[in-house]
Amino acid sequence: MLVLHTARYTGIPWEILKSAVPEGFDVKTLDELNYDCLVREAVNADYLLVSGRLPIDEGVLSAAKHLKMIQRTGVGTEMLDVEAIKQQGIPVYVNAGVNAQSVAEHTLTLILACLKRLPQINQQTHQGVWKKQQVGVTTRELKGKTVALVGMGNIGRLVAQMLQAFGANTIYTDIVRQSAETEQRFGLTYYDSFDAMLPVADILSFHCPLVKENTEILSQRTLSLMKQGAIVVNTARGKLINPDDLYVALKSGRLSSAALDTHYEEPIKEGYKLAELDNIILTPHIGGLSYEAFESMMVGAMENIAAFEAGRLEEIADKRLF
Repeated sequence: MLVLHTARYTGIPWEILKSAVPEGFDVKTLDELNYDCLVREAVNADYLLVSGRLPIDEGVLSAAKHLKMIQRTGVGTEMLDVEAIKQQGIPVYVNAGVNAQSVAEHTLTLILACLKRLPQINQQTHQGVWKKQQVGVTTRELKGKTVALVGMGNIGRLVAQMLQAFGANTIYTDIVRQSAETEQRFGLTYYDSFDAMLPVADILSFHCPLVKENTEILSQRTLSLMKQGAIVVNTARGKLINPDDLYVALKSGRLSSAALDTHYEEPIKEGYKLAELDNIILTPHIGGLSYEAFESMMVGAMENIAAFEAGRLEEIADKRLF
């Protein structure tokens, strides 16, 4: 049975993926990271292990005559042509929650790095600048700050739990409100709309999927509702934020800083305006890719494929997307 990985791994990531392959299966990663190569390689695939941004569309599905199932390494579906896949009757499975700890830790790291101005101060210190008091008083503490979380799934709850240790005030909004017991356990206050949270938020952090209704939910209008000097962190999906409007807010000082792990276009291109600013932290969509999380993702994905091949569908029923 051939599992085709729809991106291109080399080095340690490729070694981790190969080590997770069950007996009786072979895995292949793309020789070239482009759509034409994906279509060529799909001809022999029994399973697709989907990561990266190459589209899984009608062209790929038509080539993949032996395809039994599609397994995502994570949970995002923006690269999947859902209607075409449903028409073909191909089941799709995801790895829900497998990298939640890693993303939550990355989120907290970015929040603290913004508050403590770590990139700027690290650069100054490397350059021999030693202005202890002058620089120290430009930093802020997390204790007592109001952190607004957009989305309260696996990652959102872990972030809320971590924030408790710092004495932050955590508010949230989601299409589904948490139970009273969960709100009490994590010290959460519910807001019934995104807009309502913005005027009271010192820090805004995204933990929701991208859908049509929330695309560019943070834009000029909603940024104008935020506190002067607030912080924005995004480890969810890049298109939740209008990057041009974010640039203006950061350049003008409306926002004190921001940190993005996910970007409107990935990978980012030459001329990316946000990269010109020194009050924004940019990371290359690595929040969910700690060593531990990546290994768990590959092992979990391969276990799902092996269970599907063996007909043990009840074991993976809760991981099926459609």
